[in-house]
Amino acid sequence: MRIKKIFNNNVVLTENEAGREIVAMGRGLAFKRHVGSKITCEEIERIYTLSSRSMMEKFQELLASISSDYLCVSNKIIDYAQNLLKCQLNESVYVSLTDHIHMAVYRIRNGIEIRSILLTEVRKFYDKEYDVGMYAVQAMNECFNVNLPEDEAVFIALHIVDAQMEFNIPIANKIMQMIQDITNVIRMVCKIEFDKDSIQYYRLVTHLKFFAKRVFTEKESEDEIDDEMNLMIKKKYPQAFHCAEKVADLVFAKYHYRINSDEKFYLTIHIAKVTQK
Repeated sequence: MRIKKIFNNNVVLTENEAGREIVAMGRGLAFKRHVGSKITCEEIERIYTLSSRSMMEKFQELLASISSDYLCVSNKIIDYAQNLLKCQLNESVYVSLTDHIHMAVYRIRNGIEIRSILLTEVRKFYDKEYDVGMYAVQAMNECFNVNLPEDEAVFIALHIVDAQMEFNIPIANKIMQMIQDITNVIRMVCKIEFDKDSIQYYRLVTHLKFFAKRVFTEKESEDEIDDEMNLMIKKKYPQAFHCAEKVADLVFAKYHYRINSDEKFYLTIHIAKVTQK
């Protein structure tokens, strides 16, 4: 194989035997080499053959602008996630997660911290993905000598959840349909039009995406929020609670899934926020 492009000392672009472009990674793979130099299979530690041309172009663009350390950490996290979850993640995660790691390290080094409103929900409903997130935070802290907050585990977990969704296109289509059904109920019951550029709408749709995935993968959870908390949220947001009950009716009638009190609690809060906006 011959080098077509050098990203850094450890990562290059080349072609496989079928003439297909691949990204190859190996310690010192491009050291004292140039475009056109030969490399052997024995020198390559990992290859990336993204099937989507546009995704491959984004991957190359990213690799040209960052250190290979970010890709190394991303590899560790993805390998850990696939072993823990016992599933294959969508190849796009190599781009999205590597880019996210780079930006997360940049933010923390520049004193920018972003808090996640979904911390409690992700920790409860996606415990394994959250474990991946915590593993990722430790790996990033060790590699880049930073101190990322627990919220970062949530952002990593959401990338892993997304990568599982995208790998299963039929489920992804069902999820989008359910989100449309639920937002239609909210729009009609609360008599509002959504501001789709608002952070409240983004958080609602994000919540619905992960809720819908639980429905279609039959991932049930036990109630943890007590009756007193539910009563408090019902009194504080009566219209949103009423709307959440209408959503629960729809989900049960159309999708044969009974929303439990915890899910209704979180849904009420998100509806309240988006309708107040």
